[in-house]
Amino acid sequence: MTVFVAAAAGLVRLLARRVVGVEPRRKTLTVRRVGDGVELPQDVLTSATGSYGLWFGERFEHHALVGPVVRSDGERVVRRVLKATAPLPAEPFPAQWTGHVMSSPAEIDGTWEDVTVPLRDGASAPAWLFRGDSSDRAWVIHVQGIRTSRLVTLRSVEAAQRAGLTSLAVTYRGSGDGPATITSNLGQREWSDLADAIAYARAHGAPEVYVVAWSMGAGLALELLRREPGVVDRLALVAPATNWRRIIRQGVKQGGLPDFLAPILTWALESPVASRMIGMPAPLEFDRLDWSQAEPISIPTLVLHSEGDMEIPFELTEDFAAAHPNVTLVKTAAAPHGWEANVAPERFQAALTSWFASPNLT
Repeated sequence: MTVFVAAAAGLVRLLARRVVGVEPRRKTLTVRRVGDGVELPQDVLTSATGSYGLWFGERFEHHALVGPVVRSDGERVVRRVLKATAPLPAEPFPAQWTGHVMSSPAEIDGTWEDVTVPLRDGASAPAWLFRGDSSDRAWVIHVQGIRTSRLVTLRSVEAAQRAGLTSLAVTYRGSGDGPATITSNLGQREWSDLADAIAYARAHGAPEVYVVAWSMGAGLALELLRREPGVVDRLALVAPATNWRRIIRQGVKQGGLPDFLAPILTWALESPVASRMIGMPAPLEFDRLDWSQAEPISIPTLVLHSEGDMEIPFELTEDFAAAHPNVTLVKTAAAPHGWEANVAPERFQAALTSWFASPNLT
């Protein structure tokens, strides 16, 4: 019995760390060059419509922009390579498939700047600054999700660039390239890092501040609005995490695990004792992480999401939009989580640029 209890506790701790762990989990594939294309194992991700990135090289430092599917046989898929930062090896090689369609911020603006955002506890967070057409127009703060990097946000930075607005692609505690931490608090602590980024923008002349937040980044933005309602002028959310109880339930289901594990996981993450054992500085509050039950959002808010998302069900976003009259929901073509801009780039860019330009979205 003691062995069983210890094993069960170990499993719960492992699964809980899957929820709040901050280490990237990009899967490594074995691929090979085929003419002017690349052949990959076929799955939902590698066969999705649109353009994607392929990281390769000894430290996955090189990037290829991969375009449409040329052919597939159910097991392997060949896609056209549109450009690459280095020649693809002739022999089969390890690579990582990603939604990053750009290898660096220089692909958007060759004059981008590395800046540092001071945080209120004395730490600092790196950020990328892209200056707009005029100093008297709004700044757009772009917030990545968990276990990713600022490269994710370049897809929304591109829309802000088209609108002539200044962009700041920020990091926060636990984000892929931000200040280090062991676990995430799903926005309940990290919101202050976003507040400090907004303060940086205001101090550097931003007359208005818009926020575009991806996936878990939505938690930072929504928690900030709960605490400081007037600090953001407009909000856009991409594939947002708006109900963590149900997201965890979906993850358990997708993993083929027993349903009863979901409430055990939420209990562990809420427990002061169990959460400490997991490595968290503070327990989560799942009632506060259900944003469809929160106070109405007071600012114009755009949400972009897809019914193809198997990590954050689209139904959660529908519930969120129904609960907040100021939310405009734009549904894109079916896309894996966070890949709305890859599968439907025209719709994604048009929705964001229109939102940037609209004088009144309510």
